[in-house]
Amino acid sequence: MAAVSTVGEAEPTAAWAAVCFHPARSGAASRRGGGRPAFLMWRSDVARGLVLVRSTAVPAPDPCPDPAPCPYPRGGRPPCDVHLRADPVGSQLALHADVLVDRTPLPPAEAHRRARELLVAHPGCLVAAVPDVAAGCVVGVRDGGGGVWCARSRPDGHGVAVPTPVFASVVHAWVAAGGAPRELRSVSLVSR
Repeated sequence: MAAVSTVGEAEPTAAWAAVCFHPARSGAASRRGGGRPAFLMWRSDVARGLVLVRSTAVPAPDPCPDPAPCPYPRGGRPPCDVHLRADPVGSQLALHADVLVDRTPLPPAEAHRRARELLVAHPGCLVAAVPDVAAGCVVGVRDGGGGVWCARSRPDGHGVAVPTPVFASVVHAWVAAGGAPRELRSVSLVSR
């Protein structure tokens, strides 16, 4: 069985991320796949809701691994999103990734620049994220016109930040479901 990571654990260099908005409120999600998912709250200008994120490590050096099925109950709106997330430096799968997550924290302006560079260097990637030295991250999203839109995540009022890989996966799922990146106002961890 593949390793499943949860919030607070070290992220693998490559993972399938399953993201489900508005999950059913059953215990099924937490029992499937052998690990506890990250439980978050998202907010837009007009709505808010719950989202679950689970990461399943992809063993290296698989050249083209099969995606892990979505472990959450169906019926979420938007639907569940399963995508490949990888470290652009530490994984051979970076060329195939939908989401790239750099592991080196940088000052915000440099993190912005690095996110843009990753998207330019990996034309098949939709989202690139770079942690910043202020415990948040910068996430770049490729837009339909070939440009890049960037947002910065910051810790909440208690100093708790959504881990960069988890935040990047939520942004990817949001955009893949047809949401405009600018409409996603916040993503925060929910204590269980």
